[in-house]
Amino acid sequence: MKTTILIPIVLTLACSASIGHAQVVEDFENGSISAWTTSGTVEIHTITALGSYAMRLKGGASAERAFATSGDVTVYMSAKSLETGDSCDVFVSQDGVNWGAPILTLNNGQDDGQFSSATATTTGGQTHIRYVQNGTSADYCFADNISIENAGPAAPILTLSGSGSFGNVPVGSTKTNAFTITNTGNADLTVQNITGISAPFNLSSDTCSATTLMANEQCDFNVTFSPSAVGAATAILNINSNVATQIINVQGSGVDGTPPPPPSGDLPVFNGDGNVSRTALTLSQLNGSTLSMMDFSHYSHGTSELNADNSHAKEPSNTFNGRLVLNQGNSTALNFVERTSGRGIASDYNDPGRLPAFDFEFVQVGSHVIPKQRGLIVSGNIGAPDYQDWNYILEPGRVWDENADNGYSRVAIPFALQENQANCTHNGMITFAFKDDGSITNAAVQVGGETCLYFQYDLWGMVDADYIAGPVANSATIVTAYESEVLNRIPTKLISALATDYPSSNVNVANIAAEQSAAPTTHGVLYNGVHYAAPCSTRYGDYPYCEVMSLPSYSTAKTAVTNFAYALLLEQDAGVRNLMVSANVPECQDNINGTESIWSDVSIENALDMATGNYRLSSYEGDEGSTAVLNEFFLTYTHDDKIKHACERYIRKSAPNTHFSYHSSDTYIAGVALDNYTSGDLFDKLVNEVYKPLHLSPATYTTVRTQGAVSDPFWSHGMTWHADDMAKLGQLVNDRGVIAGQQVLNSAFMDEMLLQTSDLGLQTYGPESTYINGMWTYDMGQRTNAVCPSGSWVPYMSGYGGIGIVLFPNGAVYYYVSDSNSFAFGGAEAELHKISNICP
Repeated sequence: MKTTILIPIVLTLACSASIGHAQVVEDFENGSISAWTTSGTVEIHTITALGSYAMRLKGGASAERAFATSGDVTVYMSAKSLETGDSCDVFVSQDGVNWGAPILTLNNGQDDGQFSSATATTTGGQTHIRYVQNGTSADYCFADNISIENAGPAAPILTLSGSGSFGNVPVGSTKTNAFTITNTGNADLTVQNITGISAPFNLSSDTCSATTLMANEQCDFNVTFSPSAVGAATAILNINSNVATQIINVQGSGVDGTPPPPPSGDLPVFNGDGNVSRTALTLSQLNGSTLSMMDFSHYSHGTSELNADNSHAKEPSNTFNGRLVLNQGNSTALNFVERTSGRGIASDYNDPGRLPAFDFEFVQVGSHVIPKQRGLIVSGNIGAPDYQDWNYILEPGRVWDENADNGYSRVAIPFALQENQANCTHNGMITFAFKDDGSITNAAVQVGGETCLYFQYDLWGMVDADYIAGPVANSATIVTAYESEVLNRIPTKLISALATDYPSSNVNVANIAAEQSAAPTTHGVLYNGVHYAAPCSTRYGDYPYCEVMSLPSYSTAKTAVTNFAYALLLEQDAGVRNLMVSANVPECQDNINGTESIWSDVSIENALDMATGNYRLSSYEGDEGSTAVLNEFFLTYTHDDKIKHACERYIRKSAPNTHFSYHSSDTYIAGVALDNYTSGDLFDKLVNEVYKPLHLSPATYTTVRTQGAVSDPFWSHGMTWHADDMAKLGQLVNDRGVIAGQQVLNSAFMDEMLLQTSDLGLQTYGPESTYINGMWTYDMGQRTNAVCPSGSWVPYMSGYGGIGIVLFPNGAVYYYVSDSNSFAFGGAEAELHKISNICP
């Protein structure tokens, strides 16, 4: 446990005066180690100390400081968690070059946290002291109460405590930072004046200027920061004395300080007594350094969010507003085990067991904690210079009190790591406990479930955490948007309620998604305005925040992004039906670079239908599974590389709109063409005019985009859904593109999706399946033991690995997400037919 509020600045300057005795003491009671030169993790510590503070060195760290005096040197040191071969050493030198043997060493067996001391003597007016920790990341050394007695020349020493960092301050408010000058030397210190400060900073009080301080005396002054506008501000403060002129940089930022509104009645609250049953992730464990993979229920308040009214959790007594920083803002190597069946592929990544740098702002309202940044957060390039394997998706979590947490409030933050430049999504949780004063435990981090057919892994560890409290810009807007998000979710029940809501149907909910049961993530049914949702599965129990679990789109984005964007433009401009590829994609020209591809007679709608006439293999997915597609399209990350493959890979084999050949690159071509035709960013237009009015989650407001100068959406995949989003996307098709009574997507195009016209599209893998407008279709009458006659077509969106959104003719929307590699939905078909006739 540690407290992070503001890091004080401690600067010590000395000059020679008359000869005399002196005592120099470094006891760290000013709360700073800024005078020390450090390597590795070195920080102020509050628990293992002789006074209030000590200096802690962790896992191979070192700290060194030179003192401008010599004499009898006494050092104190203690240790914790040392293993055989590990040690804590302290060295003393007169010149900082010749160190010799340590004057004090602590080994395994001497690591009980009790302080030991040693003494040495230096001469010549200089003393250099170095502490070294020899061990791993879980080993600690503590330094305290360093004294140098019988020192030589007397000198004043100016020690300044206080912080020049004001952080974020709301415009129109004032923050005051207090400074103290202490003469820690043994001769008089004269402070002439303090100058240089300028607006929006001000020297508000000053008992130091024109003052002489004898040994151990001190004076004070205050600096205020009163921003009048949003933005950063800096100034320089000069302390002029008989030591030297000391220069302090002061800085702060004015922010929009509108406070978060109180929670609305639409947000759930905790009404428990605080007696949450907890056997793991206790406060003591969160303050420790070890963690094991465990059931995800330990990261919650004891119940699922759907059942939160029955939780014993209490509303929180502390409020988290500000930044959560893990490992001082650095990436973190965690425990990692690949779980992929068959050939492991972890070695194909840069460093898959490394958590990207984490430094994000959060706003709390009631018992809800909301990340300021939602959607896909790109950590850096997948290649040089960043070599980032994972991007973040942060979701809203909960805050609550448990009686055993000693006044701390507990936070749970759902998050996902999504593969950089891909759609593979790994779900996890972060939890910690904190107080308003900035006290915070370590953060427990666990990833133990995913939707990613080709790569599964566990990732876990306890990570050093800092809570930097302060106002978050636009917090009121963040809270209002989140309340609207929650309010506009479809009313949800557990999927088991289908049987109780329709008792005469004899629905067996266990048969729904039975085909995906080998590797399920989640599934659900939207029927008669109710979202019947299954739990979200992981390797370690149900995910406690299923409502905000990040679900990859894969190729469902072909329908819900590119084809929806086409339908949006078509509703606004009937001429879109006549747009051709070559006129809107300069890279796609006939016989480009000597290829046999022809694009001048291919319409954008042909590309959406996978019916360009350009292909190599006639089988419906023969081209898509080739090594060339993997290496030249999916594993390339710039627009130039992707469009080169898309335009040049295939040769003219048939007339457009006569043969189906599945190419993700065709959808990419269509998206690029539509984007080039449209002024502004087409994806942003889709978000603003479709997704937001439809009340989709902020997870859908971003998408994977190409790296480089052209940041183009992937168009064929790269989206993230919530379960509620998947249900709404299906319902939008059932509603023929109408949102809030307004025709937003072209109704004729949506009718084709719903198979309400004579055009069923082109045959795909057999006579029972066709493809039209990004929508797959299936003839339910072709099943063994079919419940419908032949010719009973059902449209559905489909995504890699076992993802689907099925639009049954009785109005039910059925979705499933899995790594089963199964796309069948006969179980849902049979069970939902029991509720109402599913045959068109």
